[in-house]
Amino acid sequence: MPNFNYKVKTETGKVLTGEVKIESEVELRRILEEKGYKVVEIVEKTPLTDITEIKFFQKRVKINDLAIFCRQFAIVLEAGVPIAQCLEVLKLQTTNPTLRRRINEIYEDIQKGIALSSAFRKHEDIFPQFLINMVEAGEVSGQLDIVFQRVASYFEKQSKLNSKIKGALAYPVVVCIVAVLVVIVLMVAVVPQFVEILQDLGGELPLITKILIGISNFFRRFWYLIGLALAALIIFVAAYRKTPEGRLFFGKLLISIPIIKNLTRNIITARLTRTLGTLMASGVLLIQSMEVVAKVVGNAVIENKINDAIEEIKKGRGLTAPIMAMRYFSPLLISMIRIGEESGNLDFALDKAADFYDQEVETSVQQLTSIIEPLIIVFLALTVGFIVLSVLYPMFKLYDQLMNL
Repeated sequence: MPNFNYKVKTETGKVLTGEVKIESEVELRRILEEKGYKVVEIVEKTPLTDITEIKFFQKRVKINDLAIFCRQFAIVLEAGVPIAQCLEVLKLQTTNPTLRRRINEIYEDIQKGIALSSAFRKHEDIFPQFLINMVEAGEVSGQLDIVFQRVASYFEKQSKLNSKIKGALAYPVVVCIVAVLVVIVLMVAVVPQFVEILQDLGGELPLITKILIGISNFFRRFWYLIGLALAALIIFVAAYRKTPEGRLFFGKLLISIPIIKNLTRNIITARLTRTLGTLMASGVLLIQSMEVVAKVVGNAVIENKINDAIEEIKKGRGLTAPIMAMRYFSPLLISMIRIGEESGNLDFALDKAADFYDQEVETSVQQLTSIIEPLIIVFLALTVGFIVLSVLYPMFKLYDQLMNL
């Protein structure tokens, strides 16, 4: 069904604009005229008339956008406002154009009598399965406002955790980029000038200097090939990661490399406990909750293990034994799950575990950066040292020869 932008005038001359999804321009014109509006303009939204109709140019909906949306939804619902009116208010408050458009489509579905969870499910590219299942649980329990509060808290904590990880890793990444740029500048701009000086002085150049000259010439002559090779490598890796084999390969890699495996496992554990605890606290069944968890852990290997655990849970084994059988989670988490199951407060135990592993993620990130930074400095020092030695060594050698004449 196409989207249309319209501009109309009221009887008092006031200009109104809006956007609506409808069968045809003729139908929209008829509805507007029946309401007493004078139609000024109706334009169908297509990739030719609106660049945001092309998916590539649509603004991405971030987790922070979802957190704000759910928090506002909870506040308006708590005030006793009907769902349709809530969506109408949120549509005006939302700054993200992509999210605003989806809210408008959900509003139209609600007007047709479609359930909120079903309307959300039509937009799974924007709204995660976790949110959809929570909304469905809220509809069944009649506690949509409480559910949206929990979802907002969940997204806020996830956003905070992601910000901490990105913030902590930003410095090493910047240092890496600067180090590579320094090496490229030295090889392309600085080394050739010294090479000309050495060649003018004459004499046999040492092997280390010849190696440096060869590397420098390669950078200068084939820089475009290096750029193309890097671009091709990035495209290949990005495409391979989307395949089932690639997801498994990189998933196994991230939980196996000694330097980053602790961070990866802590992130997975934090996501699992936070998501599972929030879902169960809202009344979502354990099996259904685990199916959602499998999709949010972000690691194909663990996702497969969780799917195996779901089959064990269906046989009545509970949660502790299948989690233990996975052999990827710490004894502390397994103990907390066991205590939660035995006490009947599994959601509470998982929530406390999530708080603990959020802190563990932050600690792991700090440990990782403390390892990466010295490695970068050592790499840069060795590279610069090699260049300096390659240039100065033949100069000193020539100087000694001149002194001995």
